[in-house]
Amino acid sequence: MIDTHTHCHHSHDSKQSPRDMIEKAIALNMEYLAITDHYDAELTLLPEFDYIPQIDLERHFAELASLKEEYKDKIQLGVGIECGYMKEANALYLDNLAKYDFDLTINSIHTIEYEDCYMKSYFDKRSKFEAYNAYLKAVRESLDCPYHYDVVGHIGYVARKATYPDPMLYYQDHKDLLDDILLTIIDKGKALEINTNSKGTGLDFLPSKEIVERYKTLGGELLTFGSDAHAIERIADKYPLVVDYLKSIGFEYIFKYISHKPIAVKL
Repeated sequence: MIDTHTHCHHSHDSKQSPRDMIEKAIALNMEYLAITDHYDAELTLLPEFDYIPQIDLERHFAELASLKEEYKDKIQLGVGIECGYMKEANALYLDNLAKYDFDLTINSIHTIEYEDCYMKSYFDKRSKFEAYNAYLKAVRESLDCPYHYDVVGHIGYVARKATYPDPMLYYQDHKDLLDDILLTIIDKGKALEINTNSKGTGLDFLPSKEIVERYKTLGGELLTFGSDAHAIERIADKYPLVVDYLKSIGFEYIFKYISHKPIAVKL
């Protein structure tokens, strides 16, 4: 088993130590675990989010690099980061990410039109189509960011806290935009993440099966598995379910990342 998207207490929204996460992964007989804590540079540009503490990048990298060496005979550790895209933060990411030799960078959308789509207020002022279309436009824009990234995180995240009677993001409602996103991911050689932190969406994982299957139809091959765990109990959550599904539709591999290089793992 592998898991390319997890968070320890270097993120503002986790209390879990990285050592405990690694020990849990070893107990699960996993071959690879990436710890990819939140670097939310975009929030530093929005005064209303001053209350959210930022990651200490130097500490994050140094501690995980040390643990990677310490545990190298027991498990392969990916030293990673998850960046929350907003175009105004591009310069911050360019300057700061270049200082560290991460194994993988996840590019994610959490903030849309200067609002956090985890908040009820985002949905109160928008119809479902408006809210989801704005989200997908932000995803598409993020794919052209100037800093390096490897994985496109949790497409469909906007539905996690949506207040609509049916929170599902349907491919048919946004097919042209979604096709553009998927084709761009493929053309740029990035990986599409299968993310099992899908509570509130009505799905087992993000993105939906119809989007994953469309990705395959368009020629997509690079996939990662991410539990998006913020505590040890969810590391590799639903991994067997995802593997069985991906095999059933014809995928043979998922990928882990070392030094930004995708490495195939047989399903």
